[in-house]
Amino acid sequence: MGLSKIRVRLLGGFEAWSGDRQVGGFESQKVRALMAYLVCHRRRAFSRDHLAGLLWPESDPEAARHALRQAVYNLRSKFAEGGSALVVSNHLEIGLDPEADLWLDVEEFESALSRGTEREAIDSHHLSTAAQLYRGEFLAGFFVRDSPEFEEWLVGEQVRLREAAVEVLRKLIESYQRRGEYRFGVHYARRLVAIEPLSEEAHRELMRLCALAGQRSRALAQYEKLLNLLQDELGVEPLAETRALYESILAEAVEGEATARDTGPIGPLIPLVGRQETWALLQEDWLRVIEAQVHLTLVSGEDGIGKTRLIKSFLDATTSKRRTTVLKGRGYELSPLVPYQPFVEVLRSALAEEAETAEQALAGIPGEILEDVVRLVPELRDLRPDLPSPRPLDSPEARGRLFSSVCRFLAELCQDGDPLILFLDDLHLADRDTFGLLAFLEAHLEGPIWLVATAATGLNRDHPLNQLFRSSEKNGRATLLRLERLEASDLEEVAAVLVGEAQAAELTGFLAEHSAGLPLAMAEAINLLWDEGVLAAGEAGRWSLKHSLAGSGLPPADFEEMIRLRIRRLPNSTRRLAALAAVMGHCFEVHLLQEAADEHAVVVEVGLELLLERWLIRQFAHSWTSTRRERDIVLWARGARRGSFEFAHKRIRSALCGELNPLRRQAMHGQVAAALERLRGGRNCEALAYHRVAAGEWEQALAPLEEAMERALSVLAEETARHYCEQITQVLDRLMAAARNDAKAERWRGERERMQEVMERMAGPSG
Repeated sequence: MGLSKIRVRLLGGFEAWSGDRQVGGFESQKVRALMAYLVCHRRRAFSRDHLAGLLWPESDPEAARHALRQAVYNLRSKFAEGGSALVVSNHLEIGLDPEADLWLDVEEFESALSRGTEREAIDSHHLSTAAQLYRGEFLAGFFVRDSPEFEEWLVGEQVRLREAAVEVLRKLIESYQRRGEYRFGVHYARRLVAIEPLSEEAHRELMRLCALAGQRSRALAQYEKLLNLLQDELGVEPLAETRALYESILAEAVEGEATARDTGPIGPLIPLVGRQETWALLQEDWLRVIEAQVHLTLVSGEDGIGKTRLIKSFLDATTSKRRTTVLKGRGYELSPLVPYQPFVEVLRSALAEEAETAEQALAGIPGEILEDVVRLVPELRDLRPDLPSPRPLDSPEARGRLFSSVCRFLAELCQDGDPLILFLDDLHLADRDTFGLLAFLEAHLEGPIWLVATAATGLNRDHPLNQLFRSSEKNGRATLLRLERLEASDLEEVAAVLVGEAQAAELTGFLAEHSAGLPLAMAEAINLLWDEGVLAAGEAGRWSLKHSLAGSGLPPADFEEMIRLRIRRLPNSTRRLAALAAVMGHCFEVHLLQEAADEHAVVVEVGLELLLERWLIRQFAHSWTSTRRERDIVLWARGARRGSFEFAHKRIRSALCGELNPLRRQAMHGQVAAALERLRGGRNCEALAYHRVAAGEWEQALAPLEEAMERALSVLAEETARHYCEQITQVLDRLMAAARNDAKAERWRGERERMQEVMERMAGPSG
């Protein structure tokens, strides 16, 4: 469905559009006032006497009625396209056709606010839509002479809608601050200060968020702005609470500590569009779950179609409405193979809170369950050092016992009727051992538990994910949702939200040509325009195109090239850092990155800040909402550069890797492996094995490869163990071929024979 035929914006001023034509040339300001009044009461009709008295109270009754007739005639002539009348009237009343194809920003703003605060919840998806719609005060700068009743209505609406906008922004700030997404919080706090410039509370919120986002000097500069504003406007000093916040931020500066580079305004926030149908289907599945069912929802689509964003947006909205535990995990490509990787991340999510909170959660879980779970998540022992050494998994029933313990552990998190959501991203990339565990959980868990996953389309029919889904679907416990590319009307909506109707057609054409409806390509096209300064930030969340997009030189519908262009426009030091991070994996730790890069801390900090600013990476946490995450981000803001990050999309990582010369990439894997050994002493055997092999360091790869194989066998991850056994065999073949003497060759031959025996045992009846 396309945009409405008639669109009226009253937030930030008066603007009316009919199709792609801006409507202008009204006979007078009172004609515009009549249009604004009628459109705000579009489902009511008013008596002619009421409207005449509202706008022409100083005129005699006949003159007022004549002026009203002329105004109605003018409105009809302006909106007469298509043969249907927008304004309908009889000899007594005047109103708008209630069936007219008309869109009003005030109406949409109030609807988004209502949905965003339903049952006093905070739904950031709908609230951000409301914030984007509020482009300024209702009928800003609008004045009608000699119409006190209309002026009273105008002022009342301005106050009401301004207060509603303040509520929207405060709730968004609260939501993003709670989730540790401080950069988004800064964006909305700036909007709040613009609406309430004399509110010290709003300025304090912005100062606090700037400091948390690593922009301490901006926080201090904001205090100076407030100080000058209060002195100029009111002749007063800031409150003691505001001064105390200023001094605490100032005191965070430690001698010799590097200060993060201040960033500019946050980039364009692209609305989620074209997913209403899928959103409704997700809602149906969620209702099944809260009725104490277990359900698997698989969202599939091509890379860049927006699967992850859709689910995250839905879960953000859902978890704000009732107490829910969300645990997340994902599959990875071009990364170390860890046994049951997605579920290891799921279990870490459950332990990702502060130690005291996590210990309370573990207190009611039987020890025999934790003894098995600690095999998969060794850091659990830091919280429960009293746990005995795990019993060996050497019986035919051992695999079932391990799976049962994981199942019971998850079930314990689903007490008192609170739902549990397991979000498994890129599940198609998981290993077969993971699917074995998932099939067990899907068959044995009891609700309310929602398994919601994303996967690529085009998987082989015999892929374990398809086999699992078909089995669950037969039992009525699974739903498949396929995402398609965006339609032209969706691109129009995004363009209108970003740059307004005046430039929407040009931006829509550009997005259609360069994205072909793929959401990731659309986002990269918008971000590229922002990088280049073509898309410029204005006030109140507005954006504008600084010049025509004709002849941009960008290849049509090639979003990978757009990603490469964005990467090439980074400073050399930042590009090198991003490439090294990409070699490390989809997720990477700051401390390890700095060690591998052998760069000064300031270079790493500035590079990461720039990558964050450009939407190329984002901060990563195991937990959906975690106090530990907040602590790490606060430490980042204060100069203790630690924590983890991930690439905003795996295609960004693959583009960075693709830009590397193969020999350079091999050398980088060697850098990462050396850094891993220096920092962790080889404790992360899977990662060390992966990087040693990728670096071509065959002899050094043997020990971590064998350790990774043994670890997989210890948790009965047979497919993973077989993978490592095959890798060891291949490495030994290379070493034999390159042996400089017979003794070395004989040594590697003996090792290969031993590994062949291990392989045969794994392939036997118990394997």
